[in-house]
Amino acid sequence: MVVRLHANRFMSFCGCLFFLMIPSFGQVQASPPQNKPAPAPPASEGEKDRGQILKEIAATQEALFKDPNNAEARFKLARLLYQSGEFEKAKTSVLPLLDAAKPMNETLFLAADLDYLLGHYDKAESAYRKIIALNPGDLQGQARADSKLAMTFYQTNQYAKAADLFKGLEGKIKLPHWDLMRSFGQERPYQVVWPGDFGLSIAPFLVTDPLPIVSVEIQGRQIYALIDTGADLFMLDTEVAAAMGIKPLASITGTFAGGKQAEVGFGRVDSLKIGQVTLKAVPISILPTQRFSKGFADGKYTIGGIVGTGVLKQFLATMDYPGEQLVLRRADEEGRRDFRQATQGKAVVEAPFVLAMTHFIMARGSLDGKDGLTFFVDSGLASEAAFAAPAQTLKYAGVPIPETKVEDGIGGGGGGFATGLFKIARLGLGPLVQENLKGEYGANPPESYWRLGFINDGIISHQFLKKYAWTIDFARMTMTFAK
Repeated sequence: MVVRLHANRFMSFCGCLFFLMIPSFGQVQASPPQNKPAPAPPASEGEKDRGQILKEIAATQEALFKDPNNAEARFKLARLLYQSGEFEKAKTSVLPLLDAAKPMNETLFLAADLDYLLGHYDKAESAYRKIIALNPGDLQGQARADSKLAMTFYQTNQYAKAADLFKGLEGKIKLPHWDLMRSFGQERPYQVVWPGDFGLSIAPFLVTDPLPIVSVEIQGRQIYALIDTGADLFMLDTEVAAAMGIKPLASITGTFAGGKQAEVGFGRVDSLKIGQVTLKAVPISILPTQRFSKGFADGKYTIGGIVGTGVLKQFLATMDYPGEQLVLRRADEEGRRDFRQATQGKAVVEAPFVLAMTHFIMARGSLDGKDGLTFFVDSGLASEAAFAAPAQTLKYAGVPIPETKVEDGIGGGGGGFATGLFKIARLGLGPLVQENLKGEYGANPPESYWRLGFINDGIISHQFLKKYAWTIDFARMTMTFAK
């Protein structure tokens, strides 16, 4: 999330907790794995840009065309397609390798990671368990698979299953999301309670720009909260949490826009009410948010929290910017039927997405004539810019890097950082295209480009999204834009 306080000041939550898929743990003595993994990528790989990856894809496709049975070339192609954001094509490429008598560990991990991204969580779970079963002596490999299982259970609200992970590594694992899940015991998180038989909740926007604000209730206490898909869990202000006696169960240092870092706590609340619907047993993160209040309606609303993707994922959620409201429906066929009825007669466009790590909504897009880019759809860039990009993306698109200066705005990690604006002729998200927009450089440091394991070309955000009623269907992994 990036919130611009004035014309040239902003704060940011963008990209926090991106690294939680990989646990940190003490030294683990392990027997050599019987199933030798593929060679580690060269150290210079993280320095490549999209243009270089596309050249490698073309060369590898040519090699595979000449020798269709070349397993090494097939794996390389699948991996390159994954890195470029062609996840469906990567899955198609890697599938034949799974028929081998003993698939390589890295092949199994790649296939499982692709299933996770595409929302095929049952398949991902089976694949990670298979890796563990095939490598009984490789504790490090098992820890890697267990960490991915933890995130699979996280996405499917199966917190109780996390208790059985990391056997033999007790006391050596540091994975805050795992600690959070285990604290729920056998209780299922995000229990949805509707007021009646019909599952529909509407929360009016109190403010739409620079970001939407809604009124919510935390354990009966009313607070004002931003809506931001760049946040993971519901984020509760540190002072509000302390006043309510809500203590962190775990914590970690999160990384935010501009590369800033801050300590983030994890906890839970008994209830969260948005509009007419109530969630019971809600996991939360804890971070100071009241400091952002002056950026909204001259400080009229004290920002006590942030509604993140973890909450929206429990519903068929619509951020109806023109209608100035958050609409939450049942995440089932009943909710979809109601949604279709509500959008009859409107111009509707769909775009697929994948969900990376804990909350990164990634979709294909374009920038100034360069197609096939992969964007983080983070609604929290609250500035005059519709897009934020690292240096690698600007270079690939032929956009000059603008002059930058450090502003006195604050980010999720605290403090300002150097930013500058650039002009965008055409910006696309799926089939949607808008013209004559502004982009921002500086919120996404160069290391954000490869941080997810594949290329993240930048953030597409509020100034683009606010033209539509934007609906996210996490079960179908599809976004719908109505106008």
